[in-house]
Amino acid sequence: MSNRAANSQYTVTCQTSRPWTRNACLVSPRPGCHGPQLHMSSTMWYIMQSIQSKYSLSERLIRTIAAIRSFPHDNVEDLIRKGADVNRMHGTLKPLHCACMVADADCVELLLEKGAEVNALDGYNRTALHYAAEKDESCVELLLEYGAQPNALDGNKDTPLHWAAFKDNPECVRALLESGACPNARDYNNDTPLSWAAMKGNLESVKVLLDYGAQVHVTNLKGQTPISRLVALLARGLGTEQEEECLDLLCRAAGRFEIRRADGTLPRELSKDPQLLAKLTNMVAQAPTLRSLARCATRQSLGVQFLPTAVKELPLPETIKDYLLLRD
Repeated sequence: MSNRAANSQYTVTCQTSRPWTRNACLVSPRPGCHGPQLHMSSTMWYIMQSIQSKYSLSERLIRTIAAIRSFPHDNVEDLIRKGADVNRMHGTLKPLHCACMVADADCVELLLEKGAEVNALDGYNRTALHYAAEKDESCVELLLEYGAQPNALDGNKDTPLHWAAFKDNPECVRALLESGACPNARDYNNDTPLSWAAMKGNLESVKVLLDYGAQVHVTNLKGQTPISRLVALLARGLGTEQEEECLDLLCRAAGRFEIRRADGTLPRELSKDPQLLAKLTNMVAQAPTLRSLARCATRQSLGVQFLPTAVKELPLPETIKDYLLLRD
């Protein structure tokens, strides 16, 4: 430390005791010295005051939550106390949506405690839960605790579950399903959350969705199924061992392997990978066993519920229960 710094009358400290306090840097006088709480040049003070006067408290709240060009002494709690509106829209976002986008659970809880509307829509007709589902289980659970609607639709008819599945956030998928999210909800293209998970090869999310009764035999407006969506990914050469395992799991849940469209044609992507085409053609040619078809029919008959619990109550040998739960 330089002599100049050591002889300074002020000590700089940063308050970071709470995640939603944005490093408010304070300058405290050293013991035995007297001086103002904030130590800055008169020019800098004038500039900061001029800039702050251009923004309302509510806009500063959004900037502070997002940590985008926020002011060094602003923090969420103080701004709300001074009158910042926790439900005011800025651009396309509201404070609660913004807090979920940055996965700040402490800030989400504070905003909800201060009256943030949990099911409010932003400029894209999305709720805060849509953003939280992509990011953080804690945020999802807080929103659900405060009454967030798990099946809320955005402008494209996507549900939070669609986004949790697409981003492969299995804990968010599970939290939503436990709170009543529909595993077979359809978006504008008639795709389900399982289709969204399959198109990315998101194995863990696929497992959770299947455990809650997601249907494999669903077709979107383009004639695509969850399996054909995954096959398209493999055909582009983007598959790994995880995607291969995901394909195997979906085929077992379906009871039979079928990738042909309604008109009998194969996905065009397969023409780019002759080796994969030969492998899948051979799989299609194999007739499904009665056992595999019975498993599929039994799972479908159980409907939408947590299948591990439902199967446990069935009067069947443990080996058959494991088979029904795709644990073979």
